Amino acid sequence: MAVWTVYLSLGLLVALNASVETRPAENKECGACREGWSAFECRCFKFFNIPQTWSRAEKFCLYYKGNLASVHSHDEYMFIQRMIRQTTHATPFTWIGGHDAPEEGHWLWSDGKKMNYQIWSPGNPSNYLGKEHCLEINYDNGNWNDDNCSVQKPFVCVY
Repeated sequence: MAVWTVYLSLGLLVALNASVETRPAENKECGACREGWSAFECRCFKFFNIPQTWSRAEKFCLYYKGNLASVHSHDEYMFIQRMIRQTTHATPFTWIGGHDAPEEGHWLWSDGKKMNYQIWSPGNPSNYLGKEHCLEINYDNGNWNDDNCSVQKPFVCVY
């Protein structure tokens, strides 16, 4: 009986803690984002206005237990662009997690998720001079472009 009481007490404690935790308004099943991060559909995003190469930006995101952002819908892309504009009052070219480094023309997300949404600028990806393998946003009319991964740009992480 004492063991059953302990399990019941622990269950009640867990339930109380879960109900007190702050959760994003979009979905009651999501956990809260860390301070300074913004929630969209159970994922947490942050814009870093610290120009880095694509690979250094990805390493930076990994430090935060995330990746460069993958984008899966137009609404999610608009959310990311608004987040950048709120920080910079502009739309700088910005790294996200797309790349085709392993195989030219086969675009992947660094977090391993399927690339099921794309909004490339006309004529892109172009792989200009055979050196463009990383995805930047806010290019022509806010669309996507492939660029040289060694160019330093601000970036967006997600976890």
